[in-house]
Amino acid sequence: MSMNASKRIQSIKKLNTLQAYITEMTAYASAQPLFKCYRGQRNSRWENIPALFRPELAKLAENEKQAVRDLVSIHPREFSDDETMFDRLVRMQHFGLPSRLLDVSQNPLVALYFATDPGPPDQEADGAVTAFAIPEEREKYFDSDAVSCLANLANMTAEEKTEIAKLGTRQSAANKEEEIKRLNGETVYQRLHQFIRSEKPHFLPIIEPIDLFKPYYVHPKMSNRRILAQAGGFIIHGLLKSRGIRFRHQIKETKFIIPMGAKASLRASLELLGINDSTLFPELDRAANRIKATYSV
Repeated sequence: MSMNASKRIQSIKKLNTLQAYITEMTAYASAQPLFKCYRGQRNSRWENIPALFRPELAKLAENEKQAVRDLVSIHPREFSDDETMFDRLVRMQHFGLPSRLLDVSQNPLVALYFATDPGPPDQEADGAVTAFAIPEEREKYFDSDAVSCLANLANMTAEEKTEIAKLGTRQSAANKEEEIKRLNGETVYQRLHQFIRSEKPHFLPIIEPIDLFKPYYVHPKMSNRRILAQAGGFIIHGLLKSRGIRFRHQIKETKFIIPMGAKASLRASLELLGINDSTLFPELDRAANRIKATYSV
């Protein structure tokens, strides 16, 4: 973990019971005035980064543009109602294609369900629920210009994204407006403008370069059954942050550790509250599997 990440993430004591978890989470929520969302992971050592940016998926990240087009070309009807690139990324994530979106929930109990996933027998580990405190400046809705800018990076080649990142790190504090205007005149920026204008014809082609490095929490359309069931949202990531890039209003993370030995009892408690696989994943196949398990010996 980098030094910047360690400053951004605060660790909390291990929580063994549902009562302890609710007590700690209630205290956190009461003391935190900012908008909050949560993410559960079965391994507390994992970073909170979109799947697309995991080291083992480097080849996919490098070919993000092609992968997006491959999926749309194979199943065009599935994407026919999507109006924006963000809409398509949400649908792709739903069907299992890793993207630059990080799944989160507004419900800490939903996050706890994912943190109590035991995983394969040879990969047992403590889980974690991370609470994200979102500054107002970093909270957006699905139709915001900032979200369009980041989502449409998925339409750019790896070389184009690298070029934008290099240009972004050269931004000078002096004559900032002139520098932003100059950068937006670069060919690679104009190409990004074209993708954004294809979904927003009246978009003003002035992107502040540093905004392309900022993750934002996005309130999605509640038109997806799984998003509704999980009180879901997304943190969308743009270009990976590099040296020389600094910005204010950081999203702060607080981590709650879920001990490996407490996962089974916590899952059983969540089950009593109606939080289980079939309620969080309301697709037909999940419901069928749950009914099958109920009547299995």
